[in-house]
Amino acid sequence: MRANIEPPTEGLSRIGSDPSRDLKVELERRVSTSHPRSRDAFPEFSTMLQDQVLVPAPAPIRKFVVHSDQLKSAARAISLPSRSSGVIAMTLSADVLRLGESTSDNSFSVATTFDLIRSNLADGEIIGFEIPKQVLASWSHHYDCELSFELDKNEDSLAWKGSTRSFHIRTPVRFVDAKARTEEPRRLADVNARALYDGIGYAALLIEKRTAGTQAFDGLQISGGGARSGYLGGVSLYRSAALPNDLSFILPKRNVSNARAAIGKMQGAVVVAETDDAVFIKSGSTELSWIKTGRCRPIDGIFGTAMTATFDVAVTEALHSATIARIASDRGRIVLETSDSDHALSLLSISPTSRYDVAFKGALRQCSLAPGSKLELNINLADLHRVLLSVRTPDAEISIDKHLLIVRNLRSRRPSLMHPMAPADHGGGQPKLSQYFHLAL
Repeated sequence: MRANIEPPTEGLSRIGSDPSRDLKVELERRVSTSHPRSRDAFPEFSTMLQDQVLVPAPAPIRKFVVHSDQLKSAARAISLPSRSSGVIAMTLSADVLRLGESTSDNSFSVATTFDLIRSNLADGEIIGFEIPKQVLASWSHHYDCELSFELDKNEDSLAWKGSTRSFHIRTPVRFVDAKARTEEPRRLADVNARALYDGIGYAALLIEKRTAGTQAFDGLQISGGGARSGYLGGVSLYRSAALPNDLSFILPKRNVSNARAAIGKMQGAVVVAETDDAVFIKSGSTELSWIKTGRCRPIDGIFGTAMTATFDVAVTEALHSATIARIASDRGRIVLETSDSDHALSLLSISPTSRYDVAFKGALRQCSLAPGSKLELNINLADLHRVLLSVRTPDAEISIDKHLLIVRNLRSRRPSLMHPMAPADHGGGQPKLSQYFHLAL
């Protein structure tokens, strides 16, 4: 038997006249198929790897611990009574936490710093973030224990838990760049906080709630051992030996209430410093600052004006007269009448519907007005009432002229000085205050 066997044609067609060469080509093709030469041969695979590399690793959660009493003290120190932005700026480092509050226009700020109990931040690491003001208030009111915080950059959130409670509370935060101070402030002077508080308070008596048409001063000036400010209808001048003569700066009118509130919480000596753009006042770990602006016209020379008449008055009686006179209107007039044997000083209101005429009892000290003459001066009764209300000494000196009314304290016989109350000596002698009114323009 003879078998006829046909060789298979599959595969033989790829074999040429040189079987060894064809076999080598076939092997190279199979090797390159099972082992690609590079990722560039597969663009989709290369793109996938690149996308995986660009995905950032999750930021580690930063943890820190403070006591609620620290937060209470900080909240009290930095709280602004007016124009607050409603945001608390926090700067966290490995050892300390800084909290600050600013006005809505960022022209004024107060900040304080305290030590952390512990944290997991690395040395030199600084993180800045902001929280709503009401969150800080809630920590102050609702906790009396250690608080553990977790700051999560991945979720833009801050979580905390009291040591006496088992649940966490979380609030959203906004991360910001922690800005370093670009210029070190130049030290101006050390001054007693109470003297500075009193000076700002008395000098500011006549600058609040004024219209643009009567506002001649948009700043309160500290210089030459005194504090001064005012408006077109009146100015006030405060002098104290506790205010250094070489200390000079201007506090913008819109920041007076915030500055006085912050300084009122300070004790002892404070440091006043400045840069080219800002003024700083620091006490311990608390610092307030404001952007330089504002102006104050020269006023000291006004208090050296020769006056027509001067009376010594009891402050309580003078205040009573001013209170009655302004019942009908804040527009008033002070009238001095002379005769051969007597001088009469009275206060009356100017109102189209009613009239109040009250005697101003006082002892005449000097008068250059001829007998039978009369001197009348229009004044703002609300301003006069405010000034008399601030006086805390039993007696005061009232001097009048054709266009000017000056109120001084009898405890100081020096011209242009008046002491409205008797605070403790600030280490440099008794403080004094001067105020005056002139014809409203």
